[in-house]
Amino acid sequence: MTYAELHCHSYYSFHEGSSSIPELLIRAKELGYPALALTDHNNLCGAMEFSEYAISLDIKPITGAEITLVDGSHLTFLAKNRQGYSNLCKLITHSYLSGTRQEPLLDPEHIPEHSQGLILLTGCRKGSLSNLLTSDRNTEAYELLRKYMGWFGKENLFIELQQNLVLGDVKRNRKLAKLASQTDIDIAATNNVHYHVSERHHLNDVLVSIGHNKSLEDSHLERRPNSHFHMKSSLDMYELFKSYPDAISNTIKIAEKCDFVLSKNLNYQFPDYPVPTGYSPQSYLEELCYRAAERRYGNLTNRIKDRLHQEFDLIRHHSLAGFLLIYYDVIQLAREIMINMGLSDPEIPLEERPPGRGRGSSVSMLVGYLIGLSHIDPLEFNLSLDRFLPSEMASIPDIDLDFPRNIREQLIIKVHEKYGWEHAALTGMISTYKMKGAIRDIGRSLGLPKQDVTNLATKVTSNHAKDIESEMLALPAFRDKLESPAWRNLISLSEQLDGFPKYLAQHPGGMIISSTPLTDLVPVQPAAIHDRYICQWDKNSIASAGFIKIDFLALGTLSQMQETLQLIEERTGDYHDLTRINHEDPAVYNMIHQADTIGVFQVESAAQMQTVTRILPNNLTEMAYEVAAVRPGVGANNGVSQFIRRHMKQEQWDFDHPLERRSLERTLGVILFQDQVNQLSMDVAGFSPAEADLLRRAFVWRKDPSLLNLHWNKFKAGALNNGVPKDIAVKIFKKFNGQYMFPESHAFAFGITAYHMAWLKYYYPLEFYTSIFNQQPMGFYNLETLKEDAKRHGISTLNPDINYSLEKCSIKDESLLLGFMHVKGLGESTSSKIVEDRIQYGPYTTIAAAMQRTNLRREPLERLVMSGAFDSITTHRRKALWEIGLHYRPQSSQRALPISVEEDIPDLPLQNDWEIMNSEYSTLGLYPSGHVMQFLRPHLPNYVMNSQSILDLSEGSLVTTAGLVIRRQRPHAKAVFVTIEDELGHIPLVIWEGVYRNFRLLMQEPLVQIEGLVSRREGTFNIVVHKVSEIKLPGKTLPKSKDWQ
Repeated sequence: MTYAELHCHSYYSFHEGSSSIPELLIRAKELGYPALALTDHNNLCGAMEFSEYAISLDIKPITGAEITLVDGSHLTFLAKNRQGYSNLCKLITHSYLSGTRQEPLLDPEHIPEHSQGLILLTGCRKGSLSNLLTSDRNTEAYELLRKYMGWFGKENLFIELQQNLVLGDVKRNRKLAKLASQTDIDIAATNNVHYHVSERHHLNDVLVSIGHNKSLEDSHLERRPNSHFHMKSSLDMYELFKSYPDAISNTIKIAEKCDFVLSKNLNYQFPDYPVPTGYSPQSYLEELCYRAAERRYGNLTNRIKDRLHQEFDLIRHHSLAGFLLIYYDVIQLAREIMINMGLSDPEIPLEERPPGRGRGSSVSMLVGYLIGLSHIDPLEFNLSLDRFLPSEMASIPDIDLDFPRNIREQLIIKVHEKYGWEHAALTGMISTYKMKGAIRDIGRSLGLPKQDVTNLATKVTSNHAKDIESEMLALPAFRDKLESPAWRNLISLSEQLDGFPKYLAQHPGGMIISSTPLTDLVPVQPAAIHDRYICQWDKNSIASAGFIKIDFLALGTLSQMQETLQLIEERTGDYHDLTRINHEDPAVYNMIHQADTIGVFQVESAAQMQTVTRILPNNLTEMAYEVAAVRPGVGANNGVSQFIRRHMKQEQWDFDHPLERRSLERTLGVILFQDQVNQLSMDVAGFSPAEADLLRRAFVWRKDPSLLNLHWNKFKAGALNNGVPKDIAVKIFKKFNGQYMFPESHAFAFGITAYHMAWLKYYYPLEFYTSIFNQQPMGFYNLETLKEDAKRHGISTLNPDINYSLEKCSIKDESLLLGFMHVKGLGESTSSKIVEDRIQYGPYTTIAAAMQRTNLRREPLERLVMSGAFDSITTHRRKALWEIGLHYRPQSSQRALPISVEEDIPDLPLQNDWEIMNSEYSTLGLYPSGHVMQFLRPHLPNYVMNSQSILDLSEGSLVTTAGLVIRRQRPHAKAVFVTIEDELGHIPLVIWEGVYRNFRLLMQEPLVQIEGLVSRREGTFNIVVHKVSEIKLPGKTLPKSKDWQ
């Protein structure tokens, strides 16, 4: 007898299911299931992935959910048709509105109005019907079943039987079957699956204990009673239910009733846009573009008209006018926010002060430029439309918009207000387990010593939990634990948990907008942030559904740019329109050529600094080449070095075939941009734009080698048909890879922004550094490194001052004055309290007066003293700390009285320079008046060289140097790249994997001394490290490096 499982949980039942969707479906295929229902707890996060994967395995996917009611009981719903799916989305949404984000609870009063198109299974052993019968409340059970019948009709109602060999199952099923017979309701068997094979039950136990924040030992009541909640064969299920054969056969009947396939039948429609009377969306968009074009260009040349006509035809062909007008609407909302914040004026045209900037392939669109979606004129740089807007589209175009942080936050709220949460919701994002989180959660569940678990989680460097054994092997303190059964258990469970979903989070900026209610398409729930809502699909499911997704991204650089321009305007009265500055300024490019690019967007990393000194860009096109070159996809085929040699005319080259010319001529035969993969496929193999994009995506996904093989065979056939020999076709195809590259238009967008930031740094360094301090965290470097770079540009950094500082950094006496919020532990409200009191009552003359007037807690007062904020009142910090102790009264008692306590303060020594430096590092994260290496230098051996003297060493020279670690990076290579900093500059290090393994603990220290060989390969400069030594300091509290995997 054939069986279909209708009650199945994946790992998207967060901390309840312990198998992935592919694992469940592959097991279903092995067991011969014709259909499978996914019924995750209170969500449809995995529904689209499930539907797509099931179709590929020729298994019928049934979309469902097990929903928790307000009394804690469960009901299982299955979607029969499109209406049923819509109602399922609404019921899940109601459960989050009735309950909470952490504990959704559905009020049953919502079920009757949303029952059409759904099949109801009466639930597991936690279902109300089961509980009533188990408690011998038979009359109430009968009444509840009659209520269900009234809601769903007898044909869509099934009494659910489960037999997991748990005490009470036999008796409960007997009572349920009897009630079914009395009421003529059909029965259906399910196994309440929570893992695909029984071996996963231990992981399931651990996940349940984690979900309830308990140890395994303390979570017996919450965990499943045994290991029988796995997928079972039809024969096994028949044996379990041989007394109720209809319960097995009815699973197939139910599966046959469910005709809705999510990945095929959703039928999403592009949103409409309300246009003025007399216009269609297309004609209104064209009108807006022509008006903007006349403002920007004056006379419309044939080239402009031809490009507009081409784009209008494609927009009409793909019905994208309403889609683009919604983006236009978003930009107008952002402009309103700018005006309300005093950052612009209604009289200033949008193009002069745009609220944001475009990124990605959409920057190639002239229409986007004209309606405010981009700051790049695609005609100026001859950008191609083929990647963003081909004649055939394989997927919905994606437009990303970057905004300053303050505008983005307000914009999300505005969009919610304008469209309402039922029509506009943020994209979901699945937060997954990585190594540190897996160690902490599993360790707590297993009851391992807390200190050991914390130490291990702190010291591991890999992100992947599957690497835990090798990580422990590399840590001396944990090697001996590898044979311990408890720690072996941690290793096994961590490897299984790697990449598992933890919870549904909010995407950084993605939002979907619909003219019809979103809850017809996907459940929506409140986000962690008040007044925000997220849909239960991530970007991959949204792309599969064909939804239009708008990405509102917060770009710290734009916040920095905005603040820098404001500061310049406040100090000079001039506002600089960066579109009108000299984009070929030799002074600015000379600064870039020297790699003086710390704090400059896109060209500040160590790799970019090494590259920019070799590419030596002198215009915006070459800036685009620079930012595009330092990408994994370019480096994968040694493309960076190849491009640089050809760009510097150090290498002769030719095309492998003349058909490459259109794609690769401008980048000297090297693939720098995503678009070139598409263009090569079209030119060499005759692919259509849609086929070319599918090929590019196949390389990115790499999920199925057979898929790439299919594309290769098609590419080969097309190339041969175009007269390309097979060996040349192989050579060209090998130039493609799945690593990340920029689209060409994206590189130009970012290249121009990089130049703008370099221009601001060169001409207005004080404003530049003030704003970058205020916009932290962002970029590659900590405040100590930024402070040292500012010093090299003649900018002094001043300690915070109780009588002059504001909440954030400001400019005082042509120096950068640190704000109160840069003092550790002082938030915005505390900082504002000081500033507002000072404005109202005047400067502070004594510490006692400051304490009495602000009523601050002791800890922030002491940190202000340690940061130097009271130095304008007293330079004796030890006495100041003592005085605070004498004056301080807890906030619950009366305020401190400003009486003299001078006679009660003992004769204390002044802090020495080392103590001052240490206290400022601990409270500010930087030492404004110096660098730790200045203090260390006299205590180091003479052979330890500084960053300037090693620049004179030749290739292969042996060198010993030392510094503060400011960056660690492990890219797609067999080396770790580290930058250390001393009092004079930076020293780039390359540490091969084997060497890093030997010294990994030392390399986690803030200060290191290294020994290695100078490498000047292809114009770069690095120290290839072979030995690392620790520099021991008493009581050190030093800035942390910024690290990347």
